[in-house]
Amino acid sequence: AAVVDGEPVAAAIVAPAIGDTYTADDTGAYRNGEPIAVSDVDEPRKAAVDPTIWWAYDARDEYARACEAIVTRFGDMRRFGAAQVVLPTVAAGGLEGTITNLRANPWDTVAGVFVIRQAGGRVTDLDGERWRHDSKGVVASNGALHDEVLATANEIESD
Repeated sequence: AAVVDGEPVAAAIVAPAIGDTYTADDTGAYRNGEPIAVSDVDEPRKAAVDPTIWWAYDARDEYARACEAIVTRFGDMRRFGAAQVVLPTVAAGGLEGTITNLRANPWDTVAGVFVIRQAGGRVTDLDGERWRHDSKGVVASNGALHDEVLATANEIESD
């Protein structure tokens, strides 16, 4: 991602294994040069959500809570294993959301977050505030289901 004054202005994500290149700039978001947009699904039972970023082995209880929260609220859970693939998949409408309660590395997330925003989606931290490179948690959605996705992300933390 290219960043000016702390804000992304352009991004590129290359996923050679699946043959996709995602880009975004001030004109929109694209997959292989074609415009993309987030999905218009607005019913949780029809939505697919992904728990992203890697939880350490000793944090398996948090990962289990993430999975349980997703399958309890949404119609499907998918696991892609890499934020660099998951985030642009949300942008292209292949998922309705993705969550983690962890502080993600900027090199894993900044480009994908920008692609989602340029595709019409929403990305916040665990408090529902605009996500930044130093935020705790990543809550990304198509926008229509953001409140549900955010509530799900907040179920991960132990009481």
